[in-house]
Amino acid sequence: MYTMDDVKHILKFAKNNGLEVIQLIQTIGHMEFVLKHPVYERLREVPQSPSVLCPSNPEAQSVVRMMLDQALQVQPDAKYLHIGADEAWHLAKCLDCETRIATRDYKLKECLYLDHIQSVATYLKQRRPDLTVLIWDDMLRPVDFDTLKSYQLGELVEPVVWDYNPLESFYLSPMIWSMYSQLFSQVWAASAYKGASGSNKMVAPVSRYVSNQEAWIKVIQTHSPTVKFGGIFLTGWSRYDHYATLCELLPVSLPSLASCLKVLCKTCDIPNGLLISETLPSDQWPGEQLALLIRHFDSVRERCREYLRDSVIETWMNSWQLEHNYINPSKIQEVIFRANILLTEILQINNDMIAQLVNFFGPRTVQEWIETNLAPTANELTRLLATAHQRCIAPASVCPT
Repeated sequence: MYTMDDVKHILKFAKNNGLEVIQLIQTIGHMEFVLKHPVYERLREVPQSPSVLCPSNPEAQSVVRMMLDQALQVQPDAKYLHIGADEAWHLAKCLDCETRIATRDYKLKECLYLDHIQSVATYLKQRRPDLTVLIWDDMLRPVDFDTLKSYQLGELVEPVVWDYNPLESFYLSPMIWSMYSQLFSQVWAASAYKGASGSNKMVAPVSRYVSNQEAWIKVIQTHSPTVKFGGIFLTGWSRYDHYATLCELLPVSLPSLASCLKVLCKTCDIPNGLLISETLPSDQWPGEQLALLIRHFDSVRERCREYLRDSVIETWMNSWQLEHNYINPSKIQEVIFRANILLTEILQINNDMIAQLVNFFGPRTVQEWIETNLAPTANELTRLLATAHQRCIAPASVCPT
């Protein structure tokens, strides 16, 4: 999606503005961007899933190392590199992995994963001894202490512990902190300001994400006497995986980002509730018009969905009535009137939305967003109107009974 010139520009622009870029290169899970290509299908752990790389395939390490080399080459002054490695759902599913487990003294199938990560991290440390290698921690949590210790991961990586839930549903076992404090010199936290409230959400309340920051503040305060925290990754996801639809876009999420940063960085005793805002001043909110339009569309779409399930349609335009043309024309006119109002509003939003989206996104993203979110509602209303108009023209039948 980016040319090499784009990448170099982003790195330079970030550096000039006091930001340090940490590249994240997935190395076993979430590998769809590689394994979707026919030339790399043979490296899949499960043939029907492009998500997970088979750690037993002799070519797996070479492909991963090639990507890591490219990342380091484009950023020769990198201090950190994140190797991902989260959500490797398919482990020990292929024949090669099953054979390795049967012929090696593995206590857990997770050892296949740990072998792979150890090899990846060791390669990076050999290339760049001063490089800090980061890794998502979720695949480490189920593994017992002795197994993790035997892999000497504490000398190779620093785990990033993620939990994106609000305070009321946030939970990380105290055993995690006890184990990590003994294995790693430093750990990192990961919260979210967007993308964690649902795989197809367009808008989420700012308070939901601020609540996640509050949960992490409590965790860090509780465990900082025994655990050294390197910092917090305030993540903002755009898709749940490579094939998932887009969730919250950045412009609509900037108020959440601002509020979360205020809560995390506040230096005086201001109640968090006063730091939460669903809006930003116009001069601090790039994409404000797009964000407000998306919020408006979200509410209009909900009204459309409610109407499409309205009792009027289910009572006077259900499938049996349409099949037998047993129709009350006055009720059909009512449907036409209300559906026309909603469709007109949706089509106006469609035109305005395209005009705003093109200011921030490429044509592929604009097309995807419109056809995923707006077009289905417009199409349902259009079909309803076409059916209603047709039934108004056709003569009604006498009740078959």
